[in-house]
Amino acid sequence: MHNDKAIDMNTGEKLKPEMITFYNSTKSGVDTMDWMTENYSVARHSARWPLTIFYSLLNIGGLNSMIVYQENTQVKKTRLEFLKSLGRQLMEDQLKYRMTISSLPRPLKTRLQNYVTVEREVLPQKLRSSNRCAFCERAKDKKTTKVCTNCIKPICRDHLIEICPDCFTL
Repeated sequence: MHNDKAIDMNTGEKLKPEMITFYNSTKSGVDTMDWMTENYSVARHSARWPLTIFYSLLNIGGLNSMIVYQENTQVKKTRLEFLKSLGRQLMEDQLKYRMTISSLPRPLKTRLQNYVTVEREVLPQKLRSSNRCAFCERAKDKKTTKVCTNCIKPICRDHLIEICPDCFTL
């Protein structure tokens, strides 16, 4: 079939080779995939061919993962719902990591809490031995057994600030 030049007589006046007719009869999978990926595509117009291939791989990977998910779980989701949940799951670990950064601005931490809940481990609030307060002047040399629950620095009563549980989670 691939090497011979046989003409398919069922094509009428057009006289197409058998290879072309075979291709046309089996190409519906590619057309279906193109149709399914075009509604929620990550592709952007780009003249750089590696970027175009990368976008295509993301689209095909998203579609394939949805098909595998539906076959394994028998749960029917729309493509939009599936892609949103896939995106959330892919970025969850990164968001949890960002929540642990102590220098992250408070408004950003608040927004991150809308997307992910981080189980905050309770750190010991007292040291076994007393250490010098990290915020007092060296001349004062105030000793304390209390520590900051976030950064574990020793902190005396003068610098200790009471904070509500909502602010504590930030």
